[in-house]
Amino acid sequence: MKAFIMAADALTPEYVFDTPELFPNIYKLIKNGASSAYSSYVQKGYAGSYTSEQNWASIYTGLSPKEHMIGAVKYSGDGVIYPQMSEFDNFQPFWQILNRNGITVGLWSADCCDDPVEIDGYVIASKYAPIFSPTENREAPREIHVCDKDRNMLNFLDRSPPPRLYPNTLKQLGYTFEQLKANPSLANNVANEKNFQAMIDNFNDELDFWFSAMKRAQKECPVDVMYLFTPTTDILAHFTLYSENNPVLIKAYQLLDKYIGDFVAEFNPEMTILMSDHGQQNFIDLVKCSDPITQKEAFAAHDQVLWMENGYIAFEAKNGGLLFTTHSLKGVFIACGKNIKNTKINEMRTVDIYPTLLEMFGVNIPSGRSGFVVDIFKSDIVNSGRLLEENKIKYKSVALIQTHEVSVTDIIVNELYIHKIFAKITIVGQKKYEEIFCNNPRVFDFVPIEEFDAKKYDEVYCGFFNKSSGEIDSLLLRVCLT
Repeated sequence: MKAFIMAADALTPEYVFDTPELFPNIYKLIKNGASSAYSSYVQKGYAGSYTSEQNWASIYTGLSPKEHMIGAVKYSGDGVIYPQMSEFDNFQPFWQILNRNGITVGLWSADCCDDPVEIDGYVIASKYAPIFSPTENREAPREIHVCDKDRNMLNFLDRSPPPRLYPNTLKQLGYTFEQLKANPSLANNVANEKNFQAMIDNFNDELDFWFSAMKRAQKECPVDVMYLFTPTTDILAHFTLYSENNPVLIKAYQLLDKYIGDFVAEFNPEMTILMSDHGQQNFIDLVKCSDPITQKEAFAAHDQVLWMENGYIAFEAKNGGLLFTTHSLKGVFIACGKNIKNTKINEMRTVDIYPTLLEMFGVNIPSGRSGFVVDIFKSDIVNSGRLLEENKIKYKSVALIQTHEVSVTDIIVNELYIHKIFAKITIVGQKKYEEIFCNNPRVFDFVPIEEFDAKKYDEVYCGFFNKSSGEIDSLLLRVCLT
């Protein structure tokens, strides 16, 4: 096998990279390969951010969400509609490019690939109807879908896939959200390991289901590249990350680590890739600040949330569970194997994954991609004109003037960062918010409004926010001509 690719939704870099002793198989990949806590398509605001579907579509195509326009979950009178695989036909997804170069691909449970189409290899889609209301039933059954060509692949599934499990509702646990807000100490009874142990067992069952099927499939219908996606690492974090070094999340990541080791041992791929579309963080990290008064004032929904005794923030989710996290700015990318050197990548973004992945197979990158091939290869590369050499990057000095509240400004700065490649962004704003803004890894510096000198920057922007339409953007005010 040329490559095994493990795609874990919302796998968080801080856990994976900061505690390697807990994840020996992942650490082995890091120690012998290239790794990055890369910048993903996420805005720091907890509302209006890019979704997982948009991020995975960007990873598949090398195009930004505004370029591919493959959106999030859609709703209709018939229920929930996920992006379909046919939507990628005009964007040359990585599996299509690999196929054109004689490389077969097996896609297992790939996000955005409902209603699978024919490829050179096969596609096993896993479809479920998410739970968006506080119903008694907390299981969403998974259905396996294949196209006509791939019906024989169903023979490799020895059982029905386990359902996607959702957390107990507050009502099922004997509480209301208003009770918890009035008495935050009660939240400790909700946010504990036992309430989520079933989710760990469910995750183990899911990974075992795919591993067993993929072993059988590879023996009888081998492919060059095998790709597996799991959404469970996302929901686990959303409903368990109520403390630092969370034991439930660590257990989940250790399960993932175990199966990565099993996959590598079974398939012996020339290359192994582990990646996520973004990470997870508690809502408190959106307004990380040593002054609790400023912190609460800066959090837009401060009256609508539960402030836990340990400082963490929780919402009551639409599905009735206690929601602790929002998507964070950085995702995981780890590659190990043939022609890949041991290095840490500092400058990498979502759109760089696609060209780097194609370069790993020595194939040309299609035109119209803005991403780069990150510098992880031991020898000469095919797409040398797209190589990103970090020591040769020339950064622009950019100032963004705070014209709105912190939550809106956070969204503006992250959108500016996403589209302004190689810019060092300085926030010009109110002094009391300096700590909050500087805790954003996409902010280079902070300058109080009264000390601002526009002549020191290559470009100056201000924020734009239309409350009626929800449109948020930045406006270029000045370009230095000297």
